[in-house]
Amino acid sequence: MPNNVFDPGSPLYIANTFSWPHVADVLARLLSAFLLGSFVAHRPWRRVVGNRAPRVQADTAQTQAIIAVAGALLVVVIGDSLARAFGLVGLGTFIRFRAGVKDPRDVAVLFVMIGIGMACGLGLLGTAAVGTAFVACVLAIFDRFAPPRRRPLTITVVSPDPAAVREAVRAAFSDARTVDVRLDGGENGRVSFSIAATDDDDALTILEALRARGATNVRAVRVEEE
Repeated sequence: MPNNVFDPGSPLYIANTFSWPHVADVLARLLSAFLLGSFVAHRPWRRVVGNRAPRVQADTAQTQAIIAVAGALLVVVIGDSLARAFGLVGLGTFIRFRAGVKDPRDVAVLFVMIGIGMACGLGLLGTAAVGTAFVACVLAIFDRFAPPRRRPLTITVVSPDPAAVREAVRAAFSDARTVDVRLDGGENGRVSFSIAATDDDDALTILEALRARGATNVRAVRVEEE
């Protein structure tokens, strides 16, 4: 009986289709996809060339590496079967991705991961390695020379001198806009600004930036994601 024919009445089907060389070959392809995908996903070159891009979230990197493995596994499973290909495409229509993407480049990296995985699944390890190296070089150039990504934040500053705070905020963040002012007649006023901040900006760094620009009487700073 040919190994690629499924006979439900044959209890020896698994024994006839299972072989250690085949298992070792599949494991080698999946492992190659995982290693190459993990290299691109975790961006280790940022330790050398610098990082002006948003941080890579651990769950994002893990997802991208798994996608590379999934691409390799799909190619191994599909093989030369057109019916399997259409079946897997049909199953893929039920998948919905609801996670937000902070860096638009992550969307392109997903397609790269699929390509790396498919190359490994086909046994084209040289092609997968060259493609990985090329994509890594391109991403390294972008990480080194691209302007830092900025995210919208709303900061609320408590100070007895809102005018001085406004000037300090505008000096630190040129595109800052005043979105709320509360002067209750007491000792302190509360002013909210909408700013574009980098991933490294938090309440403490913003407070230090304001005090360095003359707003030394700031009492408190609160940061909220928009």
